[in-house]
Amino acid sequence: MKTALLILAAGESKRMNGIKQLLPWKNTSLLGHAIAQALQAKASQVYVVLGANANTIAPTLAHCNIQIIENKNWKNGLGSSIAVGVQYIKETQEPYDAILITLADQPLIDAAYYNQLIAAYTEKKAKIIASQTNNKPCVPAMFDAQYFNQLSLLNQDQGAKEILVTAQKEVYRLPATANLIDLDTPSDYEQLFNNFGKE
Repeated sequence: MKTALLILAAGESKRMNGIKQLLPWKNTSLLGHAIAQALQAKASQVYVVLGANANTIAPTLAHCNIQIIENKNWKNGLGSSIAVGVQYIKETQEPYDAILITLADQPLIDAAYYNQLIAAYTEKKAKIIASQTNNKPCVPAMFDAQYFNQLSLLNQDQGAKEILVTAQKEVYRLPATANLIDLDTPSDYEQLFNNFGKE
């Protein structure tokens, strides 16, 4: 089975002091940590969607074995980043069975959790495997190839939620064993960094 792992890291993060993707986390940055975990997972290739501050962020990733995708329309929100990323992956013409979509600002997600999602896709025979937290489906989530076209047409800030809702009969919800908290404010980051982000 071939899985593409797509990390969304295109946002501007106005509420943060500085570029959120480059904030320190362990011995790297938030984005660097997300990439490191993704590369340890059982995915065939890791792709990263950049947008705001792409020219500053991209050089910090030169040593990583990833494919960078730039979303020039990042201001259109998360959905546009998914669409640009999935369209790019489709155009590579690699025979991927599924795409695992995740966010760069969920630093408590590790490779083991990505592998749980990948294993569930194989075992449950569901077309979508979504993380479940607070009784709601969310990302990280895996989408079967039959959803690639639909994903490539997203253009709203809701991301893939629309598909998770409309295709709920096809969704297997995996109770999250990882903490899926995402970092939206300086206080979020400071608290999580002090507890988990130091080397």
